[in-house]
Amino acid sequence: MKKHNLILVILFATVLIFTSFIYGYKITKNKDGKENNNALMTEEQQKDSSELEILREDERISPNTFIEKSIHYKDCNHNIIKLNDADDEIINMTESQYKKYMKENYSNIKIVDFSSERIILQEERNHMCPNHYIVSESEGKIAIYRIDENGEKYLDKVFNDYPISLLKKIDQDKLMEGIVVDSEEELSNVLENFIS
Repeated sequence: MKKHNLILVILFATVLIFTSFIYGYKITKNKDGKENNNALMTEEQQKDSSELEILREDERISPNTFIEKSIHYKDCNHNIIKLNDADDEIINMTESQYKKYMKENYSNIKIVDFSSERIILQEERNHMCPNHYIVSESEGKIAIYRIDENGEKYLDKVFNDYPISLLKKIDQDKLMEGIVVDSEEELSNVLENFIS
């Protein structure tokens, strides 16, 4: 009799464990495989929860939001990342408000990521980046030009004591065309060839 009771207890415990597992699995998973906590909540808890969801606000841009803009310059294939704080004009905007603002004012800039801590932007420009120097000529003298944010070339320095007419024809042609360099070190090396 004891053996029969022991078998019944083990069988009952096994059925109870299996049934509990199946029941628990079904009520904690919905059709998409996500947890369904509503099935475990009382009606009053569900009502309180839905009210909380209504009160939850969208993320907004704050004075502490960093804006990271990655600019790709097609002519030189360089990428420059700029970090800025949020302007007063965009503070308190939600993601949808900010997207609308960017579309109206900066349609060429893509929003890659948005959160109240950081916004990541991406832009492409069809010119060289401002990190370049151009060794060329100005009024017959050797000169250095720079590139501004809009890709426009501007005169940075003229070497008045070095007219290009004293150089070989091939060097004069190079200067007339303009020699693009990527660093101050490279600039020094190129100038050394013409000024020494």
